[in-house]
Amino acid sequence: MPITVPTTERFLDEVVLHTTAFADAVHAAGQEARVPTCPEWSARDLAEHLGAVHRWCAGTVSRPGEKLVRRGPTDPPIPESDDEVSTWLLEGAATLTQAIRAAGEDTLVGGFGALVPVSFWARRQCHETLVHRADAEIAAGRDPLTDVDPVIAADAVDEHLAMVALSAQRRPDLQADGATLHLHATDEGIGDAGEWVVTLGAGGPVIEHAHRKSDTAVRGPARALLTVLTSREHPEDVGVDVLGAADLLTLWRQQGGV
Repeated sequence: MPITVPTTERFLDEVVLHTTAFADAVHAAGQEARVPTCPEWSARDLAEHLGAVHRWCAGTVSRPGEKLVRRGPTDPPIPESDDEVSTWLLEGAATLTQAIRAAGEDTLVGGFGALVPVSFWARRQCHETLVHRADAEIAAGRDPLTDVDPVIAADAVDEHLAMVALSAQRRPDLQADGATLHLHATDEGIGDAGEWVVTLGAGGPVIEHAHRKSDTAVRGPARALLTVLTSREHPEDVGVDVLGAADLLTLWRQQGGV
């Protein structure tokens, strides 16, 4: 069965949804709260990062055909008060989604090493926002991502795997002799979109949507798979079962989980 990726418009709706939840969690945590999953950051640092990334990406998709440029100073900068920070975050999400719609999803813009369609950035920013929402909710003492649609969570897992594979050259510990990791999202209705086999080959991870016996099997809801793979939560804390060589999942979390 073909794997269907959510539409660009769906991703943009999710950016706004998860930015709203992110802003609420930052407000609840307090700007000076530490972020356990990003230990060098406060909640304010996390908010400044996400708001800056949204605005930087809006600029990227507004420059068709140009190479990716480094992030510079954010304009406007993050304000001081809690309420103003929330507004600033929502304004950044609005700026981003408006820029993507204006650019058109098939327009080629700067990407990581090559030009990519604007639709790439809609998906990337959806899942960037989703994972940082988890960070903010953990900082606020909440269970993260409890209301996330499993379809979106599964696609976030898929994108995470692809992004790690894309950066294989700077992750040499994920280059191996064919060790395999089977991931299975147990949510109803996801089907083949919720199963992956990751093979750690000599050139780095190779990702397939497949079901077969592997050295390690990891099973749980898509939301939990995402937070475990990205090192936001521990498998035993979120109902994720690990069968076989658990050290292979530990290696992924250490090398590919950020």
